[in-house]
Amino acid sequence: MKKFRKALAMLLCVCLLASVTLAVAETASGSQTLDAAATDEVTQAVATTAPSFSDTDVVATVNGESITGADVTTYYKSLVSYYGEPDSSSLELYYAVAMEEAITMKLVKLTAAAQSLDKYTQEEKDAIYAESDADWQSALDSYVSSNGNLTDSSTADDKTAAYAAAEAYYATLGYDKDKLRQNYLDNDIYKKVEDYVCKDLAVTDEEVQAKYDENVAKDKALYENDLDSYEYQMMLYNYQQVTDKPWYHPAGYRYVKHILLPVDATLLKSYTDLEASLEEQMSESDTSSTVSAVSDDGSNTDTAGATDTTQPEATTAPDATAAPDATPEVTAVPVTQADVDNAKAAILTSVQDKTTEIYDKIAKGEDFDALITEYGVDASGNPTDSGMTNGSYPNGYEVALASTNYAPEFVQAAFSITDVGGVSAPYISQYGVHIVKYLGDVPSGPVSLTDELKASIRSDLLSTKTSAAMDAWQAAADIQYTGLITPYAQLQQASEADTTDTTADTTTDAATDATAATDAPAATYAPAATDAPAATDAPAN
Repeated sequence: MKKFRKALAMLLCVCLLASVTLAVAETASGSQTLDAAATDEVTQAVATTAPSFSDTDVVATVNGESITGADVTTYYKSLVSYYGEPDSSSLELYYAVAMEEAITMKLVKLTAAAQSLDKYTQEEKDAIYAESDADWQSALDSYVSSNGNLTDSSTADDKTAAYAAAEAYYATLGYDKDKLRQNYLDNDIYKKVEDYVCKDLAVTDEEVQAKYDENVAKDKALYENDLDSYEYQMMLYNYQQVTDKPWYHPAGYRYVKHILLPVDATLLKSYTDLEASLEEQMSESDTSSTVSAVSDDGSNTDTAGATDTTQPEATTAPDATAAPDATPEVTAVPVTQADVDNAKAAILTSVQDKTTEIYDKIAKGEDFDALITEYGVDASGNPTDSGMTNGSYPNGYEVALASTNYAPEFVQAAFSITDVGGVSAPYISQYGVHIVKYLGDVPSGPVSLTDELKASIRSDLLSTKTSAAMDAWQAAADIQYTGLITPYAQLQQASEADTTDTTADTTTDAATDATAATDAPAATYAPAATDAPAATDAPAN
């Protein structure tokens, strides 16, 4: 079924509501974006006119059962409702994908009927419908919240009209309450068929260990001597762009926690502005000092030279050729290190009472986590760094000198401490004042194969086996095409035959496979958008 899964990658993007993914939730995230390059790659070598067929025309058969033009049109409209009308470069692909989905769902229903998997009591149907209705109402609420312009003074008639508008909007996309109910029922049937096909699948402990060893070896090669790559991968993980941390931890990291004291906004801005200006001046001075003089014959008459740390002149000298009454151009007074030091001192003075209390309590052995909770709050009582209080980092943040995911002052503070258990002096960043505790070194080497990690590996392996079993199940079906719609496989073959850049072709296939993360029926088409995931808490990064 791999060829179908590639085609369905596009159709599965129509999933708009996270809660509707049901049984395929574990892999749905990989199917929510369409690789445009893959689309172009598939269609570039084929005709771009719409296929000609009627609702009653048979476009394909599955085990002798007909797939009609009307079946295809249903799924085609789902594509159009999400992406809009296709242009000439994607028109045939739309129809090909719609036909493949119609074939898949026909095969699902045939298998379900043969195994009596489509039999439901009214109580079972009601439970499915209750979930569907709840999501339908959530979709309406979401639309009204964004577009209904309701206020506390809105009347009952206003609310009725707003919800009627929401239903009308979703109707233009081909959705209504009853259709969504049917989609949910279809999705449940699909899951039953998948369970039936895959009922004998299992993952052994030896397979889990082998996969762990494979992942560790791969990540060791990637990250053992490349902290920058490790840092980048961790950034993706922190912002939920990938689901797994690296399997191998390079050396050079330590666990730290910090108290982030809030600072008066005016004082902090003054300090950061002055510091930025001084750095800019020094950068300009460095550039100027390294400009080499060139002799008349073109030879270099100067080396890079030492950095010139002198401050630039406060004003520009008047032009000797200017008229006597001309006013010389005046530039901004340069920032000095003393200016920055004074602004820094003003910040430290503003929090001195708190820092004195904190260091006194640390000296008395008070719990650092308790001090984070007590002092790491803003004027409203909210945590200044929720990553320190929400339980996400029980061992603290993992920081190396090479870390780029944190404020540089935070990293400096973390490595200003010599001994485990020590606490830094106050360090100022754009986020406030950091008091950092060095908790211990992060062990280098493979991540621990915990029971939780074993369960995660087992789930991933089972998912892979499930996909293979479903591929084999569909490959065993007798599928015939009548030629009224060009099959997806034919579009792909035509494209590959015309492709001269094999590297681009390989990249496109990989992107398409990654997008086609699951084979799910049309029940994933729900009329509501999901909120983007919030970034994970990270300390002043």
